[in-house]
Amino acid sequence: MYMLDTVSTVKPGKYRKWLASFLLLSLALFLSACATGYKLSPAQVELSGDGGDVNILWSAIPRPAPLPPLDHAALLLPVHFGGSEEKIFYMQFDLGHPSTVFYSHKWKAIAEKYQFVNSGDKLAAVNFKLGDMQVLAKDVSIMQREGTGVDWSKDSVEVIGTIGSDLIDGRVVVLDFKKDIVQFARERKGLHLASSKFQPFSFSGRRIVMPVTFDGEEKTVMYDSGSSAFSWLSNEKTFQRLAKQDARPVVYPIRSWDKVLTAHTVETSAEATVAGIKLPVKEISYIQDMGFLQELAISSLGAGGMVGNKLFLGKKLIIDTRKLEIALEE
Repeated sequence: MYMLDTVSTVKPGKYRKWLASFLLLSLALFLSACATGYKLSPAQVELSGDGGDVNILWSAIPRPAPLPPLDHAALLLPVHFGGSEEKIFYMQFDLGHPSTVFYSHKWKAIAEKYQFVNSGDKLAAVNFKLGDMQVLAKDVSIMQREGTGVDWSKDSVEVIGTIGSDLIDGRVVVLDFKKDIVQFARERKGLHLASSKFQPFSFSGRRIVMPVTFDGEEKTVMYDSGSSAFSWLSNEKTFQRLAKQDARPVVYPIRSWDKVLTAHTVETSAEATVAGIKLPVKEISYIQDMGFLQELAISSLGAGGMVGNKLFLGKKLIIDTRKLEIALEE
């Protein structure tokens, strides 16, 4: 999971700060997904009926050479409060996060503008529109974050929070990375091809953990729509074994609070098969000096196993949390 406040072009000198934030949040969520005995309160986000197409806005960040820039660093969805003439905001759609949250420095300005009750770190209830769908969110957390308020100009892109996997609990979501749209529905009928091959997945703790065939072996991985910096995040052993011959690994320092970690990314020829569709992985990564618990968590998911949107670009991913089945279409 990687959280954004605004969407802009990131200068190369700021790259490490951006990626450090991404890694810290992603690894924290990854570890909590692997934890046993982890319990969540029931989902408190309600959708009114089935929605139409919700357009995706992608943000981009650079990466050190020879890696190409990340053109799909964060998946943003439009939301607004009040009438259709009101300013459009954006929230990151992050299925690696189990709950929807708003960011404190943005929410303060919004609450003042629309006269919402601002009650500390929790909202009893708030209504907003996601595309054309009405959303009622109850008991929503306000995440404390530093930063500027809201730029109210019409064309500014303001990221005010994160839509978590509570939004899809008991529903169907279609992430169409061919058309760059997201769809939400109660049933999957009419949203997929007759030839689509559905396979079971786990939604424990509102985390999506799916079976894959990777490097000829059956594995499981966590899918995090809030993570795109890595096509496949694994462990060092898998990284070394699957690195493309003569490919030059890119090594870069990552600061995680008071500790400096080291990220490694390299090209790979490995392929993964999800729901009968073969996908080129292209890049594989691992984080050096993560420590025993992190390595144990990585190993517990088989292939070392967190994937982001990058693996599914150009495809259509259908996630049915009612039937606990997932499908992929080319």
